[in-house]
Amino acid sequence: MARFGSRLWCSRWWAAAAELGVTQSAVSHQLRLLSTLVGERLLHKQGRGVALTEAGNRLARKLQPAFSDIARSVGEAIGGARNVVRLAICSSFGPGWLIPRLADFYATSPAFDLQLCMYASDPELTDRVADAFVTTLPAENGFHSILLWRETLVAVAAATTGAAHARITTDLLPGHHGDDWRAYDTLSGRTDDPTHRWIFASHYLLALEMAKAGLGAALVPDFLAARDLELGVVRLLDDVALPTQEDYYLSVKVSRRNEPALEALFRWFRLQASRSPLKTGG
Repeated sequence: MARFGSRLWCSRWWAAAAELGVTQSAVSHQLRLLSTLVGERLLHKQGRGVALTEAGNRLARKLQPAFSDIARSVGEAIGGARNVVRLAICSSFGPGWLIPRLADFYATSPAFDLQLCMYASDPELTDRVADAFVTTLPAENGFHSILLWRETLVAVAAATTGAAHARITTDLLPGHHGDDWRAYDTLSGRTDDPTHRWIFASHYLLALEMAKAGLGAALVPDFLAARDLELGVVRLLDDVALPTQEDYYLSVKVSRRNEPALEALFRWFRLQASRSPLKTGG
């Protein structure tokens, strides 16, 4: 993959030469000057073409964000910037918290569009991934963040089933499976039933669907269960909510904080976070 990527990167140099109306030899000359300045060999022959060396790959990765910033600044200066914000969201927060509120976003924010990018675990916070992030990492250097939601887990089971004799857990580490339920039992004062069966799921979305299918009781974020509770598809086992400390934040680069689209996105999210929570049942 790295070899393919380096070839692709080099091919862009030749394409850029054609677009700029200069020769490949002129580009090669500039690359030699850059190699001299850096003090490292940046290219090597590979078959009939050339590829980046390890030092060249490192330099390309370092320079890419700067090139992106330049391209974005030029686009804004000439009025050609795209009014699309790429928002990276985790797999439970997107369907459970954001989607029920999106109608309001599209009704009140017509100046730009969202491109939703869902991930299963916190991604690297970089422009290559997205323009804004909903993340559980609030203190990344160089980023401005606001708290959106403090995550708490509620225990739910299918409304049509009786007592749940199986427990669905998303804590899968060896020696730690079911830690979520043990913490819940401590908070609720329940006594663990050693005869219950453990059922394992890697994500809250899976755990909720398994509970709805009558496979057992699941601990899932309150916002994720809200709609199914309101519709009567699932029921709460009791009136206890377990804090996870995995709270959700909206984060953007400090250097991009004042871009009009990102500023508007921040205002909308801040308003949504200040409103009353979604319903969690009757």
